[in-house]
Amino acid sequence: MRLWYRFCRFLYRMYFRLYHRGRVYNAKRLPDEGGFILTANHVSFLDPPLLGQACKREAFFMARDTLFRNWLAGRILRSWNCVPIKREGGDIGAMRTALRLLGEGKAVLMFPEGTRSPDGRLQEARAGIGMIVARSEAKVVPVRIFGSERALPRGKKLPRPVRLIVKFGEPFTYPLPSNFDQLRGDALKAVYKEIGREIMRRIAALEPYPDPPGGLPVGSQKGLAKKAGRLL
Repeated sequence: MRLWYRFCRFLYRMYFRLYHRGRVYNAKRLPDEGGFILTANHVSFLDPPLLGQACKREAFFMARDTLFRNWLAGRILRSWNCVPIKREGGDIGAMRTALRLLGEGKAVLMFPEGTRSPDGRLQEARAGIGMIVARSEAKVVPVRIFGSERALPRGKKLPRPVRLIVKFGEPFTYPLPSNFDQLRGDALKAVYKEIGREIMRRIAALEPYPDPPGGLPVGSQKGLAKKAGRLL
């Protein structure tokens, strides 16, 4: 891990813990080696650094290209491993970069929804995430962020001291159909879309509290969820 990246991660980690009373659950689920894809919901500009500080490995981020228009902002973003990607249409160059990074054993962060949710609710995944998962055959780690839509909502410039929670799900490898290499056109797009839907289902299943050891009755889990909700 580069020294500059490590330094910036340390600063944001302190900010996350002290100002937002942040919590990270299940960080041990992240693979220690090999390429994998972090797939998270997206509701705020806080989300990328929030995930970066929670990831024990150096991560690479797919970020919309408009953020790089200012030369200084672009230089800083690239120093933080951000890769520009066009939101409209398929950005073949950015997708090839993501596949190359995964092939090199790197951790790549992607937001399946493609952009920030306008209301904080989970949106439908775009086909691009399905294509990268299918072509790379890399492990996928679903992640859910809680609270950032209220800490720094759309249109606001200064974050509020709202508690933030990051929870990692179980890594999984999507089982491609046996005839995947022969699929074309709509049949291929259908597989990509189903991969995206599976990722969003796994993100939606994550709750803002620690997983109970050995499992708890449903009522007890709902009680924990309500308690966590009061803290957010």
